[in-house]
Amino acid sequence: MMRMRCTGELDGSWLPLKQDWSTRWCSLQESYKEVCAQRIHNFETRESDVFVVTFMKSGTTWMQELAWLLLNQLDFNSAKGSFLYYRSQFIEFLMNDPSGIDTITACEKMISPRLIKSHLPAQLLPREIWQEGRKIIYLARNPKDVVVSSYHFLNAITLWKGDLDTFVDEFVNDQICYTSYWSHVIDFWRMRNEPNIFFATYEEMKRDLRNVIERLCKFLAVPNVEEEIMNQLLHHLSFDTMKGCFREILYDLKYTHNNHNSNFRKFMRRGIVGSYKDELSAVAKEKMDKWTKDSLKDYGITESDIFGEI
Repeated sequence: MMRMRCTGELDGSWLPLKQDWSTRWCSLQESYKEVCAQRIHNFETRESDVFVVTFMKSGTTWMQELAWLLLNQLDFNSAKGSFLYYRSQFIEFLMNDPSGIDTITACEKMISPRLIKSHLPAQLLPREIWQEGRKIIYLARNPKDVVVSSYHFLNAITLWKGDLDTFVDEFVNDQICYTSYWSHVIDFWRMRNEPNIFFATYEEMKRDLRNVIERLCKFLAVPNVEEEIMNQLLHHLSFDTMKGCFREILYDLKYTHNNHNSNFRKFMRRGIVGSYKDELSAVAKEKMDKWTKDSLKDYGITESDIFGEI
């Protein structure tokens, strides 16, 4: 694992949020700098591009499926008959397997409108997103649920091994891929009123998915979903339906990770808010609460300001 930040000419000055971006670090695979960093920074965007950006295990697949359907005239048949992995490419996935599929080239070859997935923080996304005002859908999820879901996922695909308490220690100390978590979320929270950013939370989608859909239609400038189709869309996006659609998950985990023994069921486990309550130890909860308080104190916000009651 290595840590990346903006330095020199790549100082983050193109971002709408004015701060010292050299203080923002992101832990990434060692191969990222060599095979991804410059290519993603210089990635050429298109006017119709939409980027789905999340910290990992924050409901990314859920939001990708919703956004893809809205951008493609609610084509349920195509959604059911094709891998989400192909319909919405994961731009930096190349760093996990440099000898495998070149996901940056795959993104370049996508037909418009492109829906591109990334877990990168704001400062490491393609510069043209900010210079040209390309649309970003940002989905956040409360950190305790993220840490539990990430732990099970990374264990399942054998990218991390150990117990949950150790994982929490590494997570809050920015030793897990894509951390620092709070820098990732806070920066987009502070930019949530930018015209090219749609900010939502996993918790909001669980509470009132219909409202999120209506807001997203407006953001994407697509027609509102008619009532009879809305019920079909809500069913398609239900946890049970999404969990049953394993074809894209099987492809992603089994073949791009070259791991035929992964426990795929852990990709989508419970799909609830507050699942951490019966999995994190009291010590881990206390540690994460202190970490959250320390991370947010300089911004005058609380966890509930972002996620509501959990």
